[in-house]
Formats: sequence, C-alpha cells, structure tokens
Amino acid sequence: MNELERVIDAYSEKNYLSGSILIERDGEVLMKKAYGEASIQLGVPNSVETKYHIASVTKMFIAAAALKLEEQGLLDLKQKPSHYIPSLENLHPEITLHHLLNHTSGLPDIYGENDLRLKMAELNKEEGDFLTYLSNQEQMFTPGEKWDYSSTGFIMTSYIMEEVTGLKFEQLLDHLFFKPLDMKNTGQDDPKNINIGRAYGHSIEDGTYINAKNDRLADVDAPGELYSTVGDLSTWCNAILNGSVLSEESTEKMFTPYHQTTISPNLKYGYGWFLGKDFRLVPGGTPGFKSEVWQYPEEKINIIMLWNFEKVNTFELMDQIKPLLIKEKVQ
Repeated sequence: MNELERVIDAYSEKNYLSGSILIERDGEVLMKKAYGEASIQLGVPNSVETKYHIASVTKMFIAAAALKLEEQGLLDLKQKPSHYIPSLENLHPEITLHHLLNHTSGLPDIYGENDLRLKMAELNKEEGDFLTYLSNQEQMFTPGEKWDYSSTGFIMTSYIMEEVTGLKFEQLLDHLFFKPLDMKNTGQDDPKNINIGRAYGHSIEDGTYINAKNDRLADVDAPGELYSTVGDLSTWCNAILNGSVLSEESTEKMFTPYHQTTISPNLKYGYGWFLGKDFRLVPGGTPGFKSEVWQYPEEKINIIMLWNFEKVNTFELMDQIKPLLIKEKVQ
C-alpha cells in the first residue's frame, strides 16, 4: 500500500466514501481503488470498473466536440446560434457559441429553475420542444458582460452540434471520441435503461442513506449527461495531455482563461474547464452523484474521482492528496 492509498483509506474511515478514484502521473497509475457500494440496498460493492453518472463533467466532452467540429469547418464558435438553427433567432443578438461554452451568455441555468422536474413533466405532457423552452428563458445580462454558470449554454450547443452533423448527441461523441479512443464504458446516461455495472446514486436524509432521485432532466428527450468509469476518463485525460484528441490550436482555445469566475478569485474559465494557476478542473454533481477531474498539465497528473454518494467532500480530500503529488508547490 502506497502513501496515497494510506491517506485516502484513513480519510474513508472517518468520512463515508462511495465510488472510485484513479490517480496517475505521466501515464503511470499511482492509485486505482473503489470504496463503498454501488447499491446499498442490494449490498453490491463498487469496483474500479463501476459506471457512474458524471453530471457536468460531461461539459468537457461537449466543449471538445464543438472545437473538433470547428476544426472540420462545421462550426464557428464566433457565430450566433441562429446561424445553425434559425428558430434560435429570438436569443440576444450578441450571443455566440463562444458565450454558450464559457458561461458568459447571460442565459439562466436550467438547473436553477424552481420545480424543474414538474415543469419538464408539463412540457412532455404538452409535447413541447425543450430547445424552444431553453431559448425562451429571460436574458439576465448582456453576453460577455460577466460570468455566471449555466448548463443551458452547453445543452444548446449540443443541439446545434446535432443539427450540423445529423447525428444524435451520443452518436456524435461515439464517432468523434469514444470509438477512436476505445472508451467502451462511456455513454449518455438514462436512469430508465438497464445499464449493467452502473451504480445507484446515494444521499443521506435524517441520518439514513437513501437512493437519490434521478436527474431532473432525465425524462426530457434532449442531449443529456453521461456515465463513465475512472478507466475511460483516464484514457480521455491522457489523450488531452498527449494531443491526440484535438489540434494544438483547439487545445489552446479550450484552456484559454476567457473570464474570471464568481466561484473563486483563483479560478478562471475556458471551454468546459475551470482553470487555476497550475491546474484545471471539471466538477459535476447531481442528486446521488459527485464527480471531479483534476489535471496538473505540467506534471501530467490526472486525479479522477467518481462518487455515488453526493455528500463526499472532494475539496477536503484533495487538500490531503495534493501535497503527496506536488510537494514542491505546497507553501
């Protein structure tokens, strides 16, 4: 057992961990281990092969796909959404795909809506169009004026990518990334489907562990969030590091700090990734699940944490992991 495993095991004895974690440097796996249970009610343990809902970690794939399609001449991130889907002409005239992909569009976050699950049930009952619903949201500020986290822009970008390619969202990601990289355990997550090896999401209520409710957009026929494994995400992260996913120009665009975030004065935002001084981060959370991908590009370090217990304090855990990996940068 190495020091990383000892530290995380000690943390898990005091704080319930349920999920899988993979830590690697320059392609060498330093730790790969599972904790807790994929299903508490069935007593099924997690394994390093367990699939998890990765929530907003999906955004790094959406951003990469948009950049890949720009390389192919199918998209221009400086263009307006209505250039590709005319029905989006009611959006603010200054909104571009660039704004959609870096949370500066001024569109409110669909996940911030009150009673979202009920509203989506009503939309389905009325056979309404989800993209139209998104485009009719009230504009909060002039595009580019400031930064405000909004999943709406990424969902809208996914619709646009479907339009220009003629492929459904999951088919597009399969074609661009998952099949070329042999990522066989990653795809669009639908809680209604039987997905062998996919964990249940857990939470805690009044001191009792519970099965969490599904994603509030789970019943909407739209580009959705993904499931994956630590192994598949390791493949993806190493492909980002070695430049086999995107061109050098596209990679530079993805990791350009376009705007200061409101989350922390130490975090800026590129396309799909939060950017720190020496690291980049994609977090995700939804009822029952919490996911994070940390990357230290200079050291070629990937830290991939996929949890099926939403209360895991990943930042507290990272405070204990980081000194073991990047000792020279600890003050």
